[in-house]
Amino acid sequence: MRYSLCNHWEFTEQWSDAFCQGEPVSCRPVRLPHTCRELPLHYADPSDYEMVCGYRRTLTVPDAPRVFLRFDGAAHQAEIYLNGQLAGQHQGGYTGFTIEITDLVHRGTENLLAVRLDTREDPSLPPFGFVIDYLTYGGLYREVWLETSPQSRVSDLFVYTPTLTEAAVQLTVEAPEKAAALRVRLCSSAGEMLVSRQLPPAESAECRLTLPDAAPWDTEHPNLYRCIAELLDTDGQVLHSRETSFGFRTAVFRADGFYLNGKKTFLRGLNRHQSYPYIGYAAPESLQRQDARILKNELHCNAVRTSHYPQSQYFLDECDRLGLLCIYRAARLAAHR
Repeated sequence: MRYSLCNHWEFTEQWSDAFCQGEPVSCRPVRLPHTCRELPLHYADPSDYEMVCGYRRTLTVPDAPRVFLRFDGAAHQAEIYLNGQLAGQHQGGYTGFTIEITDLVHRGTENLLAVRLDTREDPSLPPFGFVIDYLTYGGLYREVWLETSPQSRVSDLFVYTPTLTEAAVQLTVEAPEKAAALRVRLCSSAGEMLVSRQLPPAESAECRLTLPDAAPWDTEHPNLYRCIAELLDTDGQVLHSRETSFGFRTAVFRADGFYLNGKKTFLRGLNRHQSYPYIGYAAPESLQRQDARILKNELHCNAVRTSHYPQSQYFLDECDRLGLLCIYRAARLAAHR
């Protein structure tokens, strides 16, 4: 199960131990997505939003064997505290992360969640350290979630299509010994089951599923399918599941151009940064999806260059749904590896 934690936060521009412990300090109520400081439309400077700030809220945890916090984006260095104890940390404002808090939560009562967020540029942290020609706004600028699961869970699911009829599925499973089987299903976008395969549960699993009559994804016909991975108990009941959507497509750059599904395709697109006037990166789902609709329906693009970082899953999902190719340029991040 997943629960939104976007409401009922308190925010301070000056982190302190007192704030972390839940003591009364100067702060204001906010909701996520949130930018650490609203900026003027013109002449903003990185120093305007660079700070060590704090977010906190209370939460009651449902009864479940395992409990996790999922942060979709925290710019740029985050330390997560639960009831005053450090639960985990993450460096990098453009990638989401998950922290298990099972052993730190108090059951049946309120818990205090606090986030220490350093929004300053750090030369040792990509994409900083060289030349950046864009502002890197700070804040909990994407959603935060509370996730619960049984002991055995599918922690990661990835699908790619080596051919127009074959789906290669890669999975990561935690505590696979506590499940009896792993089932992978391909379904239509409406949920109709098309093909299924059952595997023994393992920490890392791979399988390939063939769909001979698959409808390919292209920019004019963005046909999507669903891949569902399920851990089963001895009675065949679902313990935990994870799902992703995908399209059957192949993409190749050659000397004479770009080929989508073996057909030479002219790319007509624009570059997109995830920033907005005043609010920086802190755009909600509706704005993320609206950007994709503008690119496709108003500007008549068939591609978008998402630079220089992973962008909102809402935006990427809407691009898939509408028929927009996403080209991610990662040169700056790759230079730091």
